[in-house]
Amino acid sequence: MRPVVLGCAFLILANAPACSRNPPSPGPAPPPAALAVPLAAPGPGVTTTSAKLQLATALEGVIDAGAEERSLSGKVVLHVGDSMVGGNFGLTKALDARFTGEGAKFIRDYKVSESIVSYDKSPKLKDLLAKHRPDIVIITLGTNDVFVPYPAAMVPNVRSIVARIGARECYWMGPPTWKPDTGIVQVLHDNVAPCKFYDASSLKLQRAGDGIHPTDRGGAEWATSFWTFFRPGAAATAMPQLVDGSAP
Repeated sequence: MRPVVLGCAFLILANAPACSRNPPSPGPAPPPAALAVPLAAPGPGVTTTSAKLQLATALEGVIDAGAEERSLSGKVVLHVGDSMVGGNFGLTKALDARFTGEGAKFIRDYKVSESIVSYDKSPKLKDLLAKHRPDIVIITLGTNDVFVPYPAAMVPNVRSIVARIGARECYWMGPPTWKPDTGIVQVLHDNVAPCKFYDASSLKLQRAGDGIHPTDRGGAEWATSFWTFFRPGAAATAMPQLVDGSAP
């Protein structure tokens, strides 16, 4: 039997697997490809927890970048609110061009001097939702509530309006304040969920003679700012066709 043992030993030394009745076990699997998420090099004091948070934030950016490419073709977008909606000019004129340019149907409805309380009491939103069955709802309310003394009293009205929208995708555009407000912006920020709140209070817009409503140029600037909020990865391209010819 010794020659066999020696033969096996010789074969083993020669890296030949012939002495085994079982097939050779596969080697360790190669490590998975690294996720292409750029992370900053850890510096002094960086903990494992902070590194995990950094990775989570980076992953959110990757997910958002994919979500922003969704198609709007065939979607119905309903824009409602007060006179800041703009009728056939200003903000909604510019938004109309943005949404229809991507294949959506854009519907606007507004009422001059509409407040949050009056809109909540009106059946208008309920009727519009039933009539148009929108996929996306944009609310522009709060301008006529900028100077109310107790804006917190409108929290139930804000939540009531939002509840009417249901599970639809929803955005509440806060007022582009021209003077410091008494708190309505914060009330909206804290209470419009699950709608997403777009804060326009810091915008510097070109405004009409009343110093409140935006011109077509101001509306286009507002729409461009909102568009970068609505589509975070979209370039903030201006819309020259909406610029006032008489404006400087």
